[in-house]
Amino acid sequence: YDDVGRDTLEKIFADLFETEEAIVRPQIASGTHALSLCLFGLTLPGDRIVSATGLPYDTLHTIIGIGETTPPGSLKEMGISFDSVPLSDIGEIDVDAVDRAIDDRTTLVIAQRSRGYDWRASLTPDRFEKLANMIHQKHPGVTLMVDNCYGEFVCDKEPTHYGADVCVGSMIKNPGGGLAPNGGYIAGTKKAIDKIS
Repeated sequence: YDDVGRDTLEKIFADLFETEEAIVRPQIASGTHALSLCLFGLTLPGDRIVSATGLPYDTLHTIIGIGETTPPGSLKEMGISFDSVPLSDIGEIDVDAVDRAIDDRTTLVIAQRSRGYDWRASLTPDRFEKLANMIHQKHPGVTLMVDNCYGEFVCDKEPTHYGADVCVGSMIKNPGGGLAPNGGYIAGTKKAIDKIS
């Protein structure tokens, strides 16, 4: 059923992120849940994911299947492989290394703005521009998804303003102003949002 309030909120998020569409729902329990929706929605068995900012948050490890074991229900169990490219020595995305890591099975490149538990600076939205340009020019079938948790609305622009196909985050953090007990958002291209939804 249509919901004018939900539809309006999603249009506002799409406008703020300068994307074609957005999903903003209280039924998304957390940032990890929102990221999982994207990972499962944007990949198929046999696909490969490359992380451009090293290993993601440890909460995603069992979802992706990072490690020696294969957790039930993980992407790894479904035949989706994963590789990560560390940041450079000065904390920049190593665009050339990501380019080399992308192969003909790669359909998704992920990146994390927040430092998480790493001893590095968080990445500002403009730091994704070279990565997005490289992917769109050299690997047009690959989607760039940015984990935007803790990064929303702290700069004038978001990673989607610089070419990211999808931005994902939690309403529990910045967008919810510390008041929202749950919820998440996904803003991106119509093609990506259609797959995720």
